[in-house]
Amino acid sequence: MMTESPAKSLSSEEQEQLRQTVEMFEVITQANPQDTQSLEILKEAYVRLGEEEPAMGIARRLGDSYLELGQFSAALIEYEGILQKQPDNAEMIAALGEVEQRLQAIQKEAQGNSVINLDFGRVTDSGNIMTTKKTVGDRPSSTAAGMAGKVDARLANASDGNEALMRFLLQHRLAPDDVVRQALTITRKKNKDRAPQQVASSLIDEIVTRGSVNLEELLCGILDRAKFAYIPLEHYEIDRQIVRMLPDTLTLGRLIVPFDIISRTMMVAVANPFDADGKQAVQQLLDYNVQWHLASPQALVKVLNDVYRL
Repeated sequence: MMTESPAKSLSSEEQEQLRQTVEMFEVITQANPQDTQSLEILKEAYVRLGEEEPAMGIARRLGDSYLELGQFSAALIEYEGILQKQPDNAEMIAALGEVEQRLQAIQKEAQGNSVINLDFGRVTDSGNIMTTKKTVGDRPSSTAAGMAGKVDARLANASDGNEALMRFLLQHRLAPDDVVRQALTITRKKNKDRAPQQVASSLIDEIVTRGSVNLEELLCGILDRAKFAYIPLEHYEIDRQIVRMLPDTLTLGRLIVPFDIISRTMMVAVANPFDADGKQAVQQLLDYNVQWHLASPQALVKVLNDVYRL
């Protein structure tokens, strides 16, 4: 009995969404060859489409990237996965041997230490890297109202990241000093007076409104200097149910919008990538690896207006 191709079990809409994911993440990974989170998503998309050859190619790139980053356990998993499909692949056999030798060397060096860290994830949420990967046993999954309530209470007095964004913009001279400071003052006032079911104001949007710099130039300046990932959300088909997986405090209140799930990774768009408290709250609420993307505030507002029918 022949096994049905994974793509045949997908609806035409699901296949189209996966094709969009492939196109987008091919571009992202070409620009950032060691973006392992994006490579993982790209590989999973190819697997779900039943396209084994490109999936194996991405797995090889993943293994090589993990090896260069010193994440040997992760590289080992990728190479072993390829060998299961291609047992006579001499290059993979050699690569696997190299990884095993490096792991043995690390274990010897670590003798006497209480912990040998061979974790194949990395937690990176320092404000200038746009991926956060959970480690096994990090915390139990919870989407309960109690957890959301605690997050809401903590965020009430937490930083919204706009001060950090302002400093970044001024440091790199991406907009005039007086315009940025005035925009920050106005953004704070608008958000302080914001009704619960009203979309928050964005510092970037307020700066652009003042006409000293256009949106594309400002976003490109941030992306070039901070190496964030970007998502053209206006061209992406959004699942309302995914957006609503986060409470209004984060979506409407902080312009943080989850927009897709691939395997165990949730992709989340933000208007302010320096909102560290908001990003931390997202990770506490979701039992997913999270990949962060900068998006146009206008595109985020449109999505939220559509989802919440504002």
